[in-house]
Parts: sequence; structure tokens; C-alpha cells
Amino acid sequence: MNKIGIIGGIGPESTIEYYRLLIKTFRERLNTNQYPEILIQSVDMTEMLNYVFTNQLDELVAFLKSKIKILEKSNVDYIALASNTPHLVFDKLAESVNTKMISIVEETSNAIKTTGIKKVGLLGTKSTMSKGFYQKSGEKNGIKIVIPNEENQNYIHEKYMGELVFNKIVPETKKQLIRIINELQVNENIEGIVLGGTELPLILEQEDFDKLKVFNTTKIHVNAILNKMLN
Repeated sequence: MNKIGIIGGIGPESTIEYYRLLIKTFRERLNTNQYPEILIQSVDMTEMLNYVFTNQLDELVAFLKSKIKILEKSNVDYIALASNTPHLVFDKLAESVNTKMISIVEETSNAIKTTGIKKVGLLGTKSTMSKGFYQKSGEKNGIKIVIPNEENQNYIHEKYMGELVFNKIVPETKKQLIRIINELQVNENIEGIVLGGTELPLILEQEDFDKLKVFNTTKIHVNAILNKMLN
């Protein structure tokens, strides 16, 4: 069984969900009462996001690389970043470390492709929505990824960083997020929605939508991590 290392704490609430889902899915897949061994290096989210939101991308790579080196000293076989936002520099980071990495973006694009869906919406932090790394991955798989307008992006980002990161679930916020997604469905004819923030599944789920396919990036990433672990 391969050893998995996870860069967590970005944010803490979704890292808890990663840990819970990894254990639950591991036990279900193997029909066992045992538990997987997982190494989690929890980082300072505030410092990391400062590099992201001030566009200090070289500093972001250096910061994440230094944390990955800690996991590499434990001889992990694969590493995953338990967050969508830092995948902004995933390619450059993956080239600079010695251990294979599991991309939440690539795994999500692959998951969309298997459904045959060709056009989806994307929600997440402002950087995740606007920096194009999801769109680039989607294009490789023949998938068009669209995002809300500037006003709605700002609203999503504000609620994400001010509420969801702290697992603060506000009914009005959920109502507005569903409104934004429904507007994308009407205006862009999307067939699915990517919850491109690992805290978004705390407030949105498949049951909130009748026709749209919801892509929960946390669950997709967890399944990919377990595939590598059990390979």
C-alpha cells in the first residue's frame, strides 16, 4: 500500500472533511475495520493565501515546496494539496519536487469527461474562478468551463473567505449561491457545476439541483488519492 502525504489546513474545515472521507471510503472499499495511514502537514492558511491574493506566485511555490519537503522526509509515495486555490501553481510545484502529486483539477476534469458533459460552471475563490487553470484543464478534455460575472465572483469570494472557511453555514448565502448557479444555467446553458472550493460541499450538494450535475471536488480528489494509495 502506498503512503500518502497531504498538505492541509487550507482550510482546516475541508482538511477535516478530507480526513473523514479518506477513512470512510477506505473502510468501505476494502470492507475492513482497519484504518489507513495518512500523513498531514497542516500549514498557515493566512500566509499561503497572502501569496495567492497578492500574486506572489514564486513565493507561493517556495512556501508549498518547503512543506512538501517535510512530507518527503517521511518517504511518502504521493502528495495531494487539500485545496483548489493553490493549484494555481500546481504544474510548477510538481516539477520542483521529487514526489508524484495528485491534482484535484486534473481529477475533476477527468470525472467530468466520464459523464459526457461538455459545459460546466465553476465556483470557488476569486483566484480559482478567474486565473484560468481550471479552464485550461477543461479544454484538454473538450470541456468548456464558465464562471459567474464579476459581481457574483466577488460575492462568492467574500462569503467563501468570511463564512465557509470557518464552517459558518448561512441559509441566505446558500440561497444566493444557488441563484448564481441557476443564472449560469439559464445564461450559459451549463450542464453541471464544479464546486471548485473544498469548503463549498459544506453548503451545497446534489440535492439542491434538479437537472445540474454537481461535481464535488473534495470527493473526487479523495477517490483519486485512495486509488493511488491502493494501487
